[in-house]
Amino acid sequence: MKANKQERAYMGRVAELGCVICGGIPEIHHNTKNRGYGAKSSNYDIMPLCPHHHRGEEGIHHIGVKTWEAKYGDQDDLVKQVKLRVYADILQNDYPEYEAERIGKSIEEIESYILNNAI
Repeated sequence: MKANKQERAYMGRVAELGCVICGGIPEIHHNTKNRGYGAKSSNYDIMPLCPHHHRGEEGIHHIGVKTWEAKYGDQDDLVKQVKLRVYADILQNDYPEYEAERIGKSIEEIESYILNNAI
């Protein structure tokens, strides 16, 4: 399914973070954990990975999910960390209501997610 305007805005914010492994220029990786073959996760269930850690020799799509997670960490945990960083950045923005609306969320949803998922 094609990403809508709010999902694209969220994906853009995630990409601004850089690769969660090395900080390099990222591509967007949809969480593949516990998904059936070819099933794509939500456009909010994503993390930024550089080409090397996404599709390259050390990439999740090259070495496989189990090997990749053993080396770099659980996808669910990494996605949660990414979402917490994006949401915290939104709340610290001069116009948090506008930024929250841009990604299709309310301030209350963002605050609730942070409260329930703080590491």
